[in-house]
Amino acid sequence: MENRPVIQLAKSRIETVLDVISLLAFLGMIAYVAYEWHDMPERIPMHFNGKGEIDGWGNKMSLIAVPCIGVIIYVGLTLLSKVPHVYNYPSQITSQNARGQYQNARLLINSMKTIILILFAFIEWSIIQSAKEGTAELNLWVLGFILLILFGTIIFFIIRSKQLK
Repeated sequence: MENRPVIQLAKSRIETVLDVISLLAFLGMIAYVAYEWHDMPERIPMHFNGKGEIDGWGNKMSLIAVPCIGVIIYVGLTLLSKVPHVYNYPSQITSQNARGQYQNARLLINSMKTIILILFAFIEWSIIQSAKEGTAELNLWVLGFILLILFGTIIFFIIRSKQLK
């Protein structure tokens, strides 16, 4: 690995907003699970096929898995955002471009964290709705839209990084 400058960057306003949105999505997911817990049947849908139809079932304790993974993602990506000098970049990092590249990369990580936690909240909500209704399907339009935003964000920041050479 090349010898990159280590720069302490202040958190930008947009990063703060994204952190708040991420935290609200995560806490909302936990609150919704807690609110619906007593009304949930013991057998709930846990997997959906490519058509969005239920094709796997589990017990209601399985609802805890998504928030647990959400904690790992939130903490992991929050910690990762503090060390942008260790990321992989599409161009060489120099003292002249380090600040811009690091800010861009941190914003990418924070954006991904937010989108992923919103995706997890949507999936958890869909599981609970399917369990309550018994026959509901995963809304593939919403899921596709969230995934489109996720991959579009990654592409946007990669292009931006190349322009910041």
